[in-house]
Amino acid sequence: MIPIRPLGKRMMKGCAWGCGGVALLSVLLIGLLFLLLDRVPRTYPQPAVPVDPPQPGDYATFDLDGFESPYLGHTGSWDGKGGAMWGGSKVPDLEKEVAMGLRWTFMPVYWSAMEPDRPVDLSREIPPAWQALDAFVIEAQKRRLNVLMQAPVVGGNAGGPPSWAGRREKGKSAPLEMEALAAFAGKLARRYRPGGTLAASRGWGSSYGVRAWELDNEPEMYRTHWKGQAADYAEFVTLAAAQIKSADPKAVIVAPALASGKQGLSWLESALDPGAMAGSPVFRARGRCFSIGLATDVVSFHNYEGLDSFFAGGPRAVGQVFEDVRSVFEKWEQRAPGFEYARKQEYWHTEGNFDFIGALSAERRAAWRMQFFTRAFAAGVRKVCVMDASEKERTAVRAYVRILPWPFPMRAADTEAKILSGRAAVFRHRDGTEPTASQVWILWADANTGDAQVEVPVCSDRVRLVHVDGSESATNAPGHRLVLELEGDRKMAPPVMVVDRVGYVEKGRVDQPDRSGESSGAHPVVAGGRLYLRDQDILLCYDGSDPNAAR
Repeated sequence: MIPIRPLGKRMMKGCAWGCGGVALLSVLLIGLLFLLLDRVPRTYPQPAVPVDPPQPGDYATFDLDGFESPYLGHTGSWDGKGGAMWGGSKVPDLEKEVAMGLRWTFMPVYWSAMEPDRPVDLSREIPPAWQALDAFVIEAQKRRLNVLMQAPVVGGNAGGPPSWAGRREKGKSAPLEMEALAAFAGKLARRYRPGGTLAASRGWGSSYGVRAWELDNEPEMYRTHWKGQAADYAEFVTLAAAQIKSADPKAVIVAPALASGKQGLSWLESALDPGAMAGSPVFRARGRCFSIGLATDVVSFHNYEGLDSFFAGGPRAVGQVFEDVRSVFEKWEQRAPGFEYARKQEYWHTEGNFDFIGALSAERRAAWRMQFFTRAFAAGVRKVCVMDASEKERTAVRAYVRILPWPFPMRAADTEAKILSGRAAVFRHRDGTEPTASQVWILWADANTGDAQVEVPVCSDRVRLVHVDGSESATNAPGHRLVLELEGDRKMAPPVMVVDRVGYVEKGRVDQPDRSGESSGAHPVVAGGRLYLRDQDILLCYDGSDPNAAR
């Protein structure tokens, strides 16, 4: 007779085998994902016609220090009510952003987390969730960080509207009564705008507050979503924007935070086309038309270049994703009577890095950061996300921001350089419009093509080279021609920034002027109509009309 093992032991053994199998499969899948994502796109196409670069004065009307900065911090995790996941603090993430020289941070706000049981009357009580969000904004203000507040977030990680608000369709984002969601958006704006309730209680006046509002996150596809509810989303954007701007006429409405896949473009068309009525049965029954075109001030999109290219089976670089989204918005500018809008100029990349698991080495990801900034700004993207940068990436970001606090205009300049050997990408930023204006070149060897040698024209006999690792060195440029040896790499070659600015070369810094406004040493750097001065390696920006007043 074959002995029968006790049932408990057999179950435990089966569970052990099952858990072990799942763990092994998970390891294999993660390993495969690393292997596949370690590939890089072969090309990084740029738009044929870039959007014209902004002028620094374009942002003066927003009346917020640092609002013009094109670098958006996006670090760590969130609980949707001012903290990190599992109750952690956001302060360490804010400190990382400050250390990189950024002037922006990010916070999503979940409707279900802030009003879980009913609409909150803030004149009667300040619930713990709102106190936590207050605390985050206060910490951001201490660090001179503007907040891109992704709010209200209904779907995605928020899991849908709170149960008391109902849903138009099971498992989707649109609440039964959209007015309740719009009212929540207005409540947020009244509390956190410059001069709002929180600012008044802290003595900030109108000098600080939230002025940029991104409405939901990847609504076309991410987790709980607005798929099949593009028209409902357009209703949300329209009504929420009206509430926000009633509280703060200078507020900026950012939408639709679109993922980078081409499949999302048809959803975007439906959100812009009021006649399609591409919404829920409840929406269609009510018979009102909406489009996101009029209410949207800033068009936002996401792009993970490595991850998106892997899933697309070909390059999905920032220039391509930007051009795809831009073409849809431009298509619908004048197509729907009563819903016409002026051509959008502000396009912001608000989420993404190369991938989200770190498949590339830290050195290559640092190189990618500099490449990505350069290509995005050259395409016409006005603000670019700095998401979850590692230590080496943060060093590269800080170097780039330090040299180019205002990177516009950024132009592809392959035809203005001479490629002596190999293959290379060449871009140039000019500080002014005159032919002899100070300038910064950014160059790197194309991936998997070996080293490259490039000659570029410069205005000075000596220039300074800034590298991905933050190091700098001065070098001669006989006859105002600089020959650069660019290091190649199979996947992501390190860029070199050539700083061709008077007064920057010998010391590697620019001295702060004394109280009379006279420089105590080298000449200051003027970029984008502003005066940039360096003090102990910290970049200070001064308005050209008042060189003694720190911006």
